[in-house]
Amino acid sequence: MKHLKVLLMATMAVIGLTFTITAPSAAAATADGTQVTCGRSGYGVGLYFNSDIKGSKRCIYGDVSNYAYNGTLCTSQGCPPYRFELDGRNGEGQLVKNNAASVYNYSGYGISIFFGSGWSGPWDSFPEYGYAGSALWYGNLNSTYNENASHRRTAQG
Repeated sequence: MKHLKVLLMATMAVIGLTFTITAPSAAAATADGTQVTCGRSGYGVGLYFNSDIKGSKRCIYGDVSNYAYNGTLCTSQGCPPYRFELDGRNGEGQLVKNNAASVYNYSGYGISIFFGSGWSGPWDSFPEYGYAGSALWYGNLNSTYNENASHRRTAQG
């Protein structure tokens, strides 16, 4: 009986160790290799702090007329700005407004990134995800490189 108890305790320890080892690694991996994923539903747009789809990322769903106000997180004290949010990557915690260098359009809509708030001024456009034409749905910003203030979707592909 004593051997059975020791065996049972050893088995439980191994099971606990297995869960301890596998749970964190499974949680860290996502479809696009980051901790924050945009996915393919809705109007997901990934804005990146660095060129070439690198550095910290912020995923935003829907149209945004001013990155200085995140309307989805408003409280009685006001609305916080959008910030880059990948842990430990260059740009983490920095404001999205006037700090994005590249974009990955995960949505089924074309997207335009604008220089000014309220969808004004020069812009960079990216077609919907998977577009097979001459333009890519991801890349570095040109007209709005580190001067981005808003974005909105354009015609559906």
